[in-house]
Amino acid sequence: MIKNIKILWKIVFVGKAVLHQKLFIKKHFIPQIRPFFKNADQTLTETDYNKITKYYGLIVPSILGELLCLLRGKKMSFVERKYGTYQSSLTGLVDDFFDVHDFTLEEVKKIVSFQKRPITSTEQLSTFLHRESIDFYKNRKGYIESLDRVLQVQEDSRQQLIQGVLDKDDLIDLTIRKGGESFLYFIRLYLSEITPEEDDFFYLLGGVTQFSNDIFDLYEDLEENVDTLLTTSSSVEEVRTLYYELIIKVFQKASKTNFSSIETFLEFYSIGVFNRCVVCLDQYEQLQQQSSLNTFQPKSYTREQLICDMEKPANLMKSLTMDIKKEINFSSISSK
Repeated sequence: MIKNIKILWKIVFVGKAVLHQKLFIKKHFIPQIRPFFKNADQTLTETDYNKITKYYGLIVPSILGELLCLLRGKKMSFVERKYGTYQSSLTGLVDDFFDVHDFTLEEVKKIVSFQKRPITSTEQLSTFLHRESIDFYKNRKGYIESLDRVLQVQEDSRQQLIQGVLDKDDLIDLTIRKGGESFLYFIRLYLSEITPEEDDFFYLLGGVTQFSNDIFDLYEDLEENVDTLLTTSSSVEEVRTLYYELIIKVFQKASKTNFSSIETFLEFYSIGVFNRCVVCLDQYEQLQQQSSLNTFQPKSYTREQLICDMEKPANLMKSLTMDIKKEINFSSISSK
C-alpha cells in the first residue's frame, strides 16, 4: 500500500511539472518565438516548432529541470524556467546546424559567440534564445568550457556519420561523451557549483541518458542511417548487459555525492528513463527470439515492431512495477 502511494505521488509530481511547463510555454514562450516562424524561410518548419514546444522546451525543463531542483532542495525560479526553456529549445536548432545545414564547427562557434550576423530564420531564432540567456548562464563556473565541449562532440558525431560504423569501444565513448557533455552544460543553469564527484556522476548519467535515447529511438536512427550500439548489434542481451553495467556505475557514483535527495532523484529517473528502456529492450529481445538464428536484425523489422509505445497500459505498468520491485535499485547497488 505504501509503495503504491509512493508511486502515485511520483506520477502526480511529474504530471504537475509537465502541466506547469505547458502553461509557461503557452503564456510566455510561444509569444516570444512565434514571430520567427511567421517570418520563416525554408529553414524553420512546423516540425521545428513542434520539436521546440512539445519536446525540447517541454520535457527537458519539466522533467530534468524539476528533478535537479528537487535534488538541490530549492524550487525552480521563473528566471530558471525561462532560460532553461530557451537553452533546451536551442539544442535542436544547434543539432540542425551540424546535421541539416552542414555548417562547419567554426561556423557554429561564430553563431553562438555572436560573431556571425544571423541571416536565416533558424539563425535568428537561435541567436535570440542564446543571447537572452547568455548573461545568466555565463556566470556559471565552467560554462564556456562546457559549451565548447558540446560543440566539439557534435562535430565528432557528424564525422562518425560520414565515416561510417565505428567499433564498439568508439561507439560507447562517443555515446557517453555526447550525453555527458550536454548534461553538464544544462545542469549549470540549476547548480552554480559542482564538486568533482558530482561532475563525474552527472557526466556518466548524461552518457547513459544518451544511450537510453539510442535504445528508444532505434527506428529513427535506422531511418537516418545513424550508427549506435543497438543498430550495429546482433545481440540484445549484449546491449542490455552493457546498459545495466553503466546504470550500476551511475548509482555507485551517485553514492559519492552529497545530495540528500539522491535516492528519490534516481527513483524518478528510473521510472522516466531506465525502466522504460528495459521495457523497450524486452520488446527487442522478443523479436530476436523469433529469429531462427536467434540474432537481432533491426534493419529487417517494421516500424510497428520497433516502436515501443509507453502509453500502452501494459508497458506503463511494467515500468511502474519494475520500480516497485526495485529491480534497478539505488540502495542495493550503491552498497556493493
